[in-house]
Amino acid sequence: MPTLRQEDGSVIVLALMVSLVILLLGLSTLAVVDTQSRQSGSERVRESAFNLAEGALSAQTFAIGRNGAGTLAQPFPETCDSSTTALGRCPDAATLQSSFAVADQSDYKPSQVSWSTVVRDNPAGDYYDPTVASERYDANKDKRVFVRATATVRGKSRTVVALVALQEQGLSFPRFAISANAFTISNAGNKTIIDGTSSGGVELRCANETPLSCLSLSRPAQITGVVTQNSGGATKAITQGDLDLLVEFASASGTHYPGCPSDYSGKVVVIDSGNCTMNPAAGQTCCNSPSSPGLLIVLNGTLKVLGNTQFQGIIYMANQTNLSGTVLETGGTSLITGGVAIDGPGRLVAGASSLNIKFGPQAFDDVAVAGTAGVVQNTFRELY
Repeated sequence: MPTLRQEDGSVIVLALMVSLVILLLGLSTLAVVDTQSRQSGSERVRESAFNLAEGALSAQTFAIGRNGAGTLAQPFPETCDSSTTALGRCPDAATLQSSFAVADQSDYKPSQVSWSTVVRDNPAGDYYDPTVASERYDANKDKRVFVRATATVRGKSRTVVALVALQEQGLSFPRFAISANAFTISNAGNKTIIDGTSSGGVELRCANETPLSCLSLSRPAQITGVVTQNSGGATKAITQGDLDLLVEFASASGTHYPGCPSDYSGKVVVIDSGNCTMNPAAGQTCCNSPSSPGLLIVLNGTLKVLGNTQFQGIIYMANQTNLSGTVLETGGTSLITGGVAIDGPGRLVAGASSLNIKFGPQAFDDVAVAGTAGVVQNTFRELY
């Protein structure tokens, strides 16, 4: 039987060398895979940050569409983020967070993400320059603003910017110099008090009124234009949905007041309740301008327009408590250029010494609130 004559271990050495080579190859492969995994994870996190930044920009655009592009009196905050409480001016943090659920992507854990948005005017047109875009509202009144959004996910940040255009939604008011349930002219002079030319004139519903009490005036010449009694028209000038939009717009613009304000000027001004008097002091003017008429809404209560008031726009007495007496009264040398609408059984009393209410078509043409907003084509880009 043959026996081993040499035991120098050359085969063992060879086996160890082969094992070492295999181990080195395995470690190299593992290193490559680990590097690729890290690169893939980093790219995923950057993509998550980009998606969150884009989502924040979209949410800010939605807020602009609902509430407008800001005003000098009510600009956007310096920066919006998850802690900002500017109702209607910034993205809703809870809604934005729910759009990036942790169950779908672990990167979006609240503890490891942050976002912010900035709204600035576009003084240089479509070109974004942060050194000149400083106003936090639509200062140049072109209904366009820049929105910049930054998001950070797991330490990776992405910033995007876009020019956002606001598209206003027009609202239809009845085009009458006066639309009310009843109307009285207390002045006995033979002069025009109401000029309803080029409009539907004066529309009176006359609910629960006699012909004499529905329209009480001394001389027919005090009204120019068509006068319609027992019109059977709607008891509300606009729908509740449109009224809600106007109230929301005024709230976002800083012109929604719980009681009588000191200034009645503004694109849309809403007064919750009060027995108010509009009577500017000597040397002061009120309110709005022919090129920029406004809409004054009194939800509950009464209003007197006296003195030398020159109101450009529409006065709308929503009369939600259904007052049947005098809801709106004019006097002195005041003039409303636009129109008057009174809901419910309310009455208008005009007693000024001259022309009191003159139909102004532009006031009706300009009734609009924020409707939608969208990114202007070819303006979306990543900054860094």
